[in-house]
Amino acid sequence: MSKHLKSTVLRVTISLCSLGILIFVSWGKFGGALSHLSDLSLFPLILGVVIYLATIAIISVRLKLILSLQKVALSFSRLYYLGIVSLFFSLFLPSAVGGDIAKAYYIYKDCDDKMATVSSILIDRFLGLAAAISLGYAAFFAVGKQADSPQIGLLLLCLASFILAVTLLVLSQRFSSPVRTFLFAATPKKFRFRLEQIFSALRVFQTNKTQLLIGYGYSVVAQILFIFIVSLLARSLHVELPLWVFYLLIPVVTVCSLVPSVGGLGVREVSTVYLFSRYIAAEQAVALSFLIVLFIYGIGAACGILYAFRGGASIREIERIEEAVEEM
Repeated sequence: MSKHLKSTVLRVTISLCSLGILIFVSWGKFGGALSHLSDLSLFPLILGVVIYLATIAIISVRLKLILSLQKVALSFSRLYYLGIVSLFFSLFLPSAVGGDIAKAYYIYKDCDDKMATVSSILIDRFLGLAAAISLGYAAFFAVGKQADSPQIGLLLLCLASFILAVTLLVLSQRFSSPVRTFLFAATPKKFRFRLEQIFSALRVFQTNKTQLLIGYGYSVVAQILFIFIVSLLARSLHVELPLWVFYLLIPVVTVCSLVPSVGGLGVREVSTVYLFSRYIAAEQAVALSFLIVLFIYGIGAACGILYAFRGGASIREIERIEEAVEEM
């Protein structure tokens, strides 16, 4: 069995098992969930779509800034289009970051600098994750005992510590030098050149801390809007919850979605139902998880249609991007 096939089987298995768990724990609640979905309010849903498309623009500006540090010049319109295309590929490529692989593939085709592309996409994704975890930890710190979930607080603290460690690795020469030495010694010889290339590509960010801070600011704004969209989806289901609940829980769902799966399918829904059931009825939590899936797949499918009309959605082109999963 090839490495690519093994990866595909693993992702599909995790998604199917997660969906099986969701069906098991939600058995008997689907009727109530469908009832909530049938009484959907359209205005918050439409507003969510508009805000989502605006948020892609913010992310595109962030990526343009990061690429400029690597001397890669791409137009905003090109990056916005790639952001749209990535929404389609995120539906079936590995976990919730599959769209980034497609984005990296096309940026690499445009600039022909693999290490600059990979390091820029890694930093871009890291800034988004750091912003999400920061918002989650800030929400937990702000509401205190209202959260009634010390486990989530502990998880967010561990994640924040991880983010801090990676930040030091990227930005601090003093911290990254011994880590680089250790990794270089522990890495098999055939991979050492690639590791050295990655560290060399990341070195540019150590002298551009201000620009990275600006990129982090863009990420915070984007994550605030993304999480607000989920609150709009809940409102369209007539689910009334304080905003802090979404800013506390959605970052955790985001991290769970990074587990290898088919576009985060199953893992995202199980974590949504489990976490939100602490604050709303189980039927409402199931309905919210369904609506989030419909929202993501609806926008992703629309982006796929645009991608097809632009001539990109050939079988061979998609196969090339899937092959890039193994290389990147």
